[in-house]
Amino acid sequence: MHHSDVKITYVNNSLNEDRPSIFVFTQNELPSFDAIRDGVAWKVIKNIGRGSRSTFLFPSKTSILATWEAGANETNQLTCEIGKRYTVKKNATGILLMEDGNAISPKDIELMNNIQVKKGISAQLLKGGNVIVKKNIVAYEQKASFQLAPKIYWGIASEIKVSQSISSAVLDSVQFFEQDLANVSAATVSLNGNAEIGYHFKIDHQE
Repeated sequence: MHHSDVKITYVNNSLNEDRPSIFVFTQNELPSFDAIRDGVAWKVIKNIGRGSRSTFLFPSKTSILATWEAGANETNQLTCEIGKRYTVKKNATGILLMEDGNAISPKDIELMNNIQVKKGISAQLLKGGNVIVKKNIVAYEQKASFQLAPKIYWGIASEIKVSQSISSAVLDSVQFFEQDLANVSAATVSLNGNAEIGYHFKIDHQE
């Protein structure tokens, strides 16, 4: 099933005077994934005052790569497809990432580590050039499995940067708002509320 890019507009309708950062991430649907422990801020929206807005694209295309030596080195990027396996291997030119047949589950994207490097590799999926989900340590001869649903999650943080682990951010709340993007081409999401009643996201419009 082909998903298209989704145009998302964020509107601040809240009376939040903390000037929070709004962040967007996705989850690996596999049960071993924990959003706070393993999640990554894919998009961070800052300084959008009351009545102001920010627009971005959530691309349908996902890329895959691996990094090693604490992110100093990274493989080539490949456009990934659900149901495929990708392997980090060493050939005559050095370390690279290659498509390598099918994943065990047709719902998964797999990244296999066939190289021996200190502390293993980190497996990363990207959308629009930013990491959207990752598995930090994949040992030699092990694999990372990712299952993506067309869903994004919204959160509020005092301090967070793009590509930062959610676990190391300063979160205002550990409640996240889930937005289903299946069959959606455009959506407007607003932050509402105030200090007394609290803050919440809602979908104002989608098509």
